Amino acid sequence: MAVAFDKVLLFGDSITQYAYNQDNGFCFGPAMQNAYCRKFDVIQRGFGGYNSDHAVIMVDKIIEQETTPTSKIKLMVVFFGTNDSVVPEAAQHVPILRYKDNLRKIVCSAEKAGAKIVIVGAGPYNHHQWVIGREDRAIERTTLRAREYCDAAIEVAKELNVPVVPLWYLIMADLGWKEGDPVHGLAELPAENPLTSYLNDGLHYLGKAYRVEFNNVIAVIQKSYPELDPATLPQKLLAWDKISSLDVLEASLE
Repeated sequence: MAVAFDKVLLFGDSITQYAYNQDNGFCFGPAMQNAYCRKFDVIQRGFGGYNSDHAVIMVDKIIEQETTPTSKIKLMVVFFGTNDSVVPEAAQHVPILRYKDNLRKIVCSAEKAGAKIVIVGAGPYNHHQWVIGREDRAIERTTLRAREYCDAAIEVAKELNVPVVPLWYLIMADLGWKEGDPVHGLAELPAENPLTSYLNDGLHYLGKAYRVEFNNVIAVIQKSYPELDPATLPQKLLAWDKISSLDVLEASLE
């Protein structure tokens, strides 16, 4: 049916949930919707505070609810790990081996449904921003733990031969960091650092970080799944100047 749209599913935690908040500037969600406009529907399933344990419980039901006889999920962008990476004493923590196994289960569910998958690895964290007003939670997170979970996502993606967007490294590279430099965001380093222009509270994203995510998600789609490249997918329905009569439009809907 010409007006039935297949789907791109954005599945993640609060960084995915907030990816439509226009107060942050450039946003990943609307950018994806714009890229796939009149081609695929982009569905947001972001859940603040959730980790990969939660995701494994939800994923099959979400896929089932978004799959109909005329509309399938063509692509899933999966972004968990930010909350998993908190210290073991914190409620959201998921041990790294279980996190990796959870990613494997999510990929398996997506592939069983016929969907392609992009894994997004955890981004950096800025201690000095996060602790403002959260002194009781100051030791829950470090950017080095976030990097460990980003590395774990890279490992699982390589193992399963699916593309990955390693945001810890991509955002740090975008702000000019290179291996061997002091790691911005650590408690023992200066509070004034470039991460403040990427993160709005030390954890969640501003426009610059969402732009890094978007550019790199599109890049891996183009490389790994060229058939899903939004630049080459045809638009649904005829262009307005190709509709010579209303009968032509009606016939195109069959």
